Amino acid sequence: MTKPRACSGRSPGKGRTILRFSVLSSGSKGNALFVESDRACILIDNGLSLRELKMRMAAVERNVTDLDAVFLTHEHSDHIRGMKLLLNKHGIPVYATKGTFDGARRHHDPFEKAQCIAREDEVAVGDLRIESFPTPHDAAESVAYVVRCGSLKLGHATDLGSSTPTVEARLKGMDVLLIEANHDPDMLINGSYPWSLKKRVASETGHLSNQTCGEMLSVLNHDKLQKVVLMHLSEKNNRPELALNHAHRALAASPVPVEVARQDRPTPLFAIR
Repeated sequence: MTKPRACSGRSPGKGRTILRFSVLSSGSKGNALFVESDRACILIDNGLSLRELKMRMAAVERNVTDLDAVFLTHEHSDHIRGMKLLLNKHGIPVYATKGTFDGARRHHDPFEKAQCIAREDEVAVGDLRIESFPTPHDAAESVAYVVRCGSLKLGHATDLGSSTPTVEARLKGMDVLLIEANHDPDMLINGSYPWSLKKRVASETGHLSNQTCGEMLSVLNHDKLQKVVLMHLSEKNNRPELALNHAHRALAASPVPVEVARQDRPTPLFAIR
């Protein structure tokens, strides 16, 4: 277990628990999510170069040397592209399923070591509890994560072609939902992708459409949900306003703020309490 400590840029809080996060990048060119408490800092995925990761973290007043661990969802390059140099330079512990680790070694510039976790598992890093659960995606052994700190819960689920009872059960009762809204079906079908790629994206092991994202949000909405972030929007097959319209309709009269994560810059460092 990582030694509990405070991340740079602030002092440990007193009293009420606070969980902070920034989506550093989300999309087919690279994915990275930063999450911190007052005693631990983690990344979920790193598809950014080390230089770009440092720039994105600096934009939210954090540093790569703050990181206590990295958790990987699956082995596709937009989620692991930056791992080898990050590990070589900083030696940060990495957690991944065996399928993800083996896939990374077979198909990409491999990194040397990962601590293997099960598709349904829990890892403690300081005062964070990171829980994995399986997702339907065309990868070897893909997972999503719930990050807990005290009573606070952040649910992160991207790169899944459909919802499942397991996914919905694990994402119920979240304070924050980071959920994929990858494509508009009409834009995908009428777009420039080759037919094989269109079928892959639209399949039950591909990526979530705006409509399916909205259906999930309508199921997962509850009176203590504090924020929704729409993730992994396609640059060619979606538009932020389309994704937002579906999310807002799904959340109906709920006052939950909805953000769209970007490929080209990080979100602010959001805090939940």
